[in-house]
Amino acid sequence: MIEARTNNPGEATQKNETPSTITVSMILEDLDNGIDRNGIKDKYGLQAWEVKQMFEHPALKGKKARKVRKLSFNFVDDTVTDPNQTSIPVEGPDVDVHTEASMIVEATPELQNVDGTMDDVRKESQEVDDVLTMYEDTADFGDDEEFQF
Repeated sequence: MIEARTNNPGEATQKNETPSTITVSMILEDLDNGIDRNGIKDKYGLQAWEVKQMFEHPALKGKKARKVRKLSFNFVDDTVTDPNQTSIPVEGPDVDVHTEASMIVEATPELQNVDGTMDDVRKESQEVDDVLTMYEDTADFGDDEEFQF
């Protein structure tokens, strides 16, 4: 019997016991955890030819161990927000918005007669519609006539 070389001469190397069932998902998980083929061989106490034959399975063919790199510091995400949050809290304005708007209306004479202003807008809009309708009704669309409003 040949024993593997160890750090302490005369001490036998401990061999892991081979489980009765090894699943593909177990091997894929080991590969995701950074355990390579030699590590899998040692972990499950397998022979090299057994590992080779196991990796001929279509789900394992060509798979390699993922390189796991660990940071030398503790990295914390402090930007995580509550997924149930529906609004963003906003500080209220220093001035009452309604009072400010009332002061602007009182100071601007054009805004004081809102009903009259709306009537003027409606009247001008109707005049524009009338002119456009008159222009569309003409047979000659080629003339570039200017209309005065």
